[in-house]
Amino acid sequence: MDQPPTEEAESSREKILLKLVRNVKQNDCRTVVVSGSGGGKGLLKEVRKLASNKLRIPLSNLRLFDEQGTELLESEKPLAEARIKTGGTFYVSAGEESCVTDRTADVVPHASITNVSSGCGNFTIVAKESFVEAQAQKQLKWAASLNGVVLAIGLPDLHVGNSCPIGAAIATEGIIYPNLVGTDIGCGIMLVKTSLKASAANKPRTLDRWADSVRVEGSWDGDITGRLAEAGVNATSYDDSLGTIGRGNHFAELQIVERIEDAEQGVELGLNADDVYLCVHSGSRGYGESILQTHTKQFGSDACSVESDEGQAYLAAHDQACKWAQVNRRIIAERMLDQLQSTSVKTLLDITHNNVVEVRTSDSPQVAELLKSSSKTSVWLHRKGAAPTNKGPVLIPGSRGAFSYLVKPIDQLPFLNSGWSLAHGAGRALARSSARSSGKSRQSSTGAPDFKTARQVGVDLTTTSLGSRVVCEDKDLLFEERPEAYKDAACVVADLVSAGLCTVVAVMRPVLTYKMKARQT
Repeated sequence: MDQPPTEEAESSREKILLKLVRNVKQNDCRTVVVSGSGGGKGLLKEVRKLASNKLRIPLSNLRLFDEQGTELLESEKPLAEARIKTGGTFYVSAGEESCVTDRTADVVPHASITNVSSGCGNFTIVAKESFVEAQAQKQLKWAASLNGVVLAIGLPDLHVGNSCPIGAAIATEGIIYPNLVGTDIGCGIMLVKTSLKASAANKPRTLDRWADSVRVEGSWDGDITGRLAEAGVNATSYDDSLGTIGRGNHFAELQIVERIEDAEQGVELGLNADDVYLCVHSGSRGYGESILQTHTKQFGSDACSVESDEGQAYLAAHDQACKWAQVNRRIIAERMLDQLQSTSVKTLLDITHNNVVEVRTSDSPQVAELLKSSSKTSVWLHRKGAAPTNKGPVLIPGSRGAFSYLVKPIDQLPFLNSGWSLAHGAGRALARSSARSSGKSRQSSTGAPDFKTARQVGVDLTTTSLGSRVVCEDKDLLFEERPEAYKDAACVVADLVSAGLCTVVAVMRPVLTYKMKARQT
């Protein structure tokens, strides 16, 4: 006579419906069905494998969280599998911490205007596809509440800064906040067409040779004094660092055209699929930092009147640093192309995304709507990681393993809805410390290291999924800047397009990204 099925057998036939959601991009989700036993492999292991396959996240980096933000760990397997058997939604990360906690409490709807209790009443975060963490939103709300702030715009790449949010445009009336610009005054992006050809860039051996050839380190041996004089910049004690990229997210990258989406604009810019382009992202190095430190030491971190002596002194130094940063980008490009036996054919763009500029009522009638004093005729727009919309095309880079997007700002944008600004990049999804620690030392659920040997670390992180090369001889920086540390640039751009702020001209593919090389002994 047949025996009744055991409880274990019944459990093995049970089907469980799960929703797997990407942690930092929560509109990206998959529905899966698993068996109660996990197909003999263990339920937690099966769910992790499914999540890895469906969301294309390396299993070694993958972390799984429930709807309360609690991580499901192999070391707590019975508890984790009991939780899975209840079904529901689970969040899958690529190593970053859970974004579930307090997400709904602090999210600001796309293109919303939210009144802030003190200060600014015009507060907007432009983000539908892009996830903006709660802490970044709180930082922007804090900035919006500062005295004198009349407009605060968060772009889709908005993320947490040391004290002020990055990926934001903040307008003030009659006063300026040097801290809102930060230390890297004048940081920006330049894109030039080179004499190199895409046919060469598509050859792995050529890329290897280029990677070996490039070294943008140490003092430039050119005419620094002459270059600065041409740009109207006074000599500084930081001029030895002219022509160097710096750390952090700064880079120089060779790119080719992946596809052109606006043929007319492509022709106007001189885009050609046969050519190689060089993108340089850098700023004022230690010079800009010294300006903020000097100002803060003398006057503190609060706002200063534009008309005051300290305000005028800061603005004069700020303007010098912006010009210095532009010279720096040009010399970086020249050094790199010299080493590749190439030249610059045409500069497509060179924009600044860390600065403060005056916007007058004559520039936009909407400025008058922001002003509280009848004697004022302008606002001061602080951009921290925000590209201007009134300086021509903008390049929005992704991570080193992702496409960049060349976009055209829409003409005559409403100032109130945009702050005349676009995202300056993908924006960080992971803090540097988290990206570094999770990449280097976090153990996977099986107890195996994410990367078995230091050599494998180098191989994994210096060749991207797009086949491009990464030149970076600082292991910590490799981890801090790995692709998983950034948001999806495609989502950032989609938000900007959806909000009517820009159109895509072309998609650019990275072929070689230069970060830094160790000093030669």
